[in-house]
Amino acid sequence: MSGDLPRSPYRIPSVLRDLVLVDMLELTGSTVAAAQLLNVSQPSVSRRYRRLAAEMGLQQQRSSPPGRRFCDTVWMRMLRQGVNRHRLACGVLRVGGPAAAEPLVRGWIWAEWVPLPAASLSQSSALLELDLLDGVVLDRDQISALQTSDLNVLPLAEAQQLWLCCRHDPLVEEIARRACRSQ
Repeated sequence: MSGDLPRSPYRIPSVLRDLVLVDMLELTGSTVAAAQLLNVSQPSVSRRYRRLAAEMGLQQQRSSPPGRRFCDTVWMRMLRQGVNRHRLACGVLRVGGPAAAEPLVRGWIWAEWVPLPAASLSQSSALLELDLLDGVVLDRDQISALQTSDLNVLPLAEAQQLWLCCRHDPLVEEIARRACRSQ
């Protein structure tokens, strides 16, 4: 059932992998970090992105802010939303945050974890708005630095004083509430 927490790790369907690869490039900013997250080699990430960019007319713009460096088109955002719906239907949120939070997140089967570099972490609001992330794990100081109040903030781990800031989407919020209650 949609929104239930998963019983096994989420596996990206092969037909969606290149689209997810673009998201990982957007989030991490590098082919090396994207390769690590996707468990493939860096040359494979570079080759796959070049092929996809050529086939779909994507333009890489390194000087753009995180979330708009590898593909900034309306139609790509629509494709991203479709890919995200598949993942969400499996009960999995794409959650980013500082690398220091990774040990806490490691065992969460409901979270596809993306450690964010400082440049991407500072752009958390934009990454949520662009549907690159469903939520961000932050501490109280980081939450107050966000440039928007249009987030659902849920307590995640009282001992570590971390919160899960989620974008407003009924399915995202449902999964996040269930996940936070199960922690």
